[in-house]
Amino acid sequence: MRLISGWLCEKFGARKAFVFILMLAVPGIIGIAFTFSATGFILCRFIIGLGLASFVTCQVWCSQLFNKSIVGAANATAGGWGNLGGGITNLVMPYIMLGFLNATSENENLSWRLCYIVPLAMHFMGAAFVLSGRDLPDGNFRELEESGVKQKAKSNVAVKLGFSNVNAWILLVTYGFCFGVELTMTNVAALYFFRYHGITPQLAGTFAACFGLMNLFARSCGGITSDYMNKLYGMRGR
Repeated sequence: MRLISGWLCEKFGARKAFVFILMLAVPGIIGIAFTFSATGFILCRFIIGLGLASFVTCQVWCSQLFNKSIVGAANATAGGWGNLGGGITNLVMPYIMLGFLNATSENENLSWRLCYIVPLAMHFMGAAFVLSGRDLPDGNFRELEESGVKQKAKSNVAVKLGFSNVNAWILLVTYGFCFGVELTMTNVAALYFFRYHGITPQLAGTFAACFGLMNLFARSCGGITSDYMNKLYGMRGR
């Protein structure tokens, strides 16, 4: 899906691709609140997972909006604060679940389903916010292409260049490993603290959130360092 999202960014612009991918996850969010089978749950989780490709559209959009002297910090902060959501989710959702439990007279089956109202609303609000922006600092893709300022993008060329770039493959492997660890930690840390240490879901979520909350500053530091190294040694420095 991330490969496809890259093609969508080249073809339609990162802003529209961003909105499309956010909306792509909506059926899964709605469906999981109504599912009663393992198959339905797995299918909905798969559809929701497609929305993670919005990370690509975010990074492409930032790269197009910011100057190369600060693009590292911009990309790192935007991407870092996006992944910060994993920490925020672990921190906040147990309390939202608790609120729904109190509102439904401890109906656990209904409460966890109602929790999905929160990400559903955030997807719609996020899509509306992104849609209100511009594709590029000078304007939107269609306007610039119609005026002749920008040539129509050849998305296939960008895909071929990406596949033929050795650096891209190296980054793919390293990112795949590190992001896999992040996904695992975000998904299982709270359950680990709850199951093996006997603490409340709220406290388990707080401890688990510490991993994701590091994105508040850690990625930005990496981006700032990248910009500094680019200033000294160019792209190889990054």
